Amino acid sequence: MKTNKIEFDKLEKEISETRKSHLDYLAPDIGKVYVVAVTRDGCPACEKQKPKLQELAKTIEEKHGDKVVLTRIHVRRPSGSQEESLRSKDVFGHYFYPTNLILLRTVDRGAIEFYKNASPEMDELEKNIEVAVKIATMIEKEVT
Repeated sequence: MKTNKIEFDKLEKEISETRKSHLDYLAPDIGKVYVVAVTRDGCPACEKQKPKLQELAKTIEEKHGDKVVLTRIHVRRPSGSQEESLRSKDVFGHYFYPTNLILLRTVDRGAIEFYKNASPEMDELEKNIEVAVKIATMIEKEVT
């Protein structure tokens, strides 16, 4: 599974142009699960998690094909500046890096945050993805 990488400043620009919420922008389709990893320059935990996420992505793709979309939102930290990081924290409501989110699109509420955790163990993240896939499948059947 290919991981989509989006620079946070580009994401901000695209969201402002579409006038969608960040959740609706990142989780556009009913029936899919959107796994988002928010990472930052100079973050040792982010670098440590990156190969684990790549391995998880392979496992998830084998089980669920294109039902799961993995995106990495990368926050830059030029010369120790906290500006972009602070904006990211406002948008995603997180404090630590890396933060992982699982998003689902619902029929009546748009996209929702199903799960959020800072630097989770991969088996915990995988278990929550599995539950989210079941829920996304139920929501999709409701619509069709």
